[in-house]
Amino acid sequence: IQAAFSAEDLGALRAKVTPEMLSYFSEQLSENSSRGLINRVTDVKLLQGDLAEAWSEGSADYATVAMHFALTDSMVERASGRTVEGGNPSEVTELWTFMRARGGGWLLSAIQQA
Repeated sequence: IQAAFSAEDLGALRAKVTPEMLSYFSEQLSENSSRGLINRVTDVKLLQGDLAEAWSEGSADYATVAMHFALTDSMVERASGRTVEGGNPSEVTELWTFMRARGGGWLLSAIQQA
């Protein structure tokens, strides 16, 4: 998901996220593009993932995972390739919620900052 977002690949994201998350990512990418920027997320490494919560609603299953990962997050000028923000390795913890129709594949449905 991070790689698809960084590559601005909505097709790849569509296969991994819910329509609501695709809309959110698409909006972020459009805002970045209008500012002449690309959000590059590189060197992503999952350091720890813990199931925080799991439940069912109707015919859908949900799971929230507390994910602690290392990454380099930077904003880069589209025209020049110059880094204008970030660019230093960091560690982040986020809560990612996934959902699936019973028996289906998991899709990212929400991200919350921890």
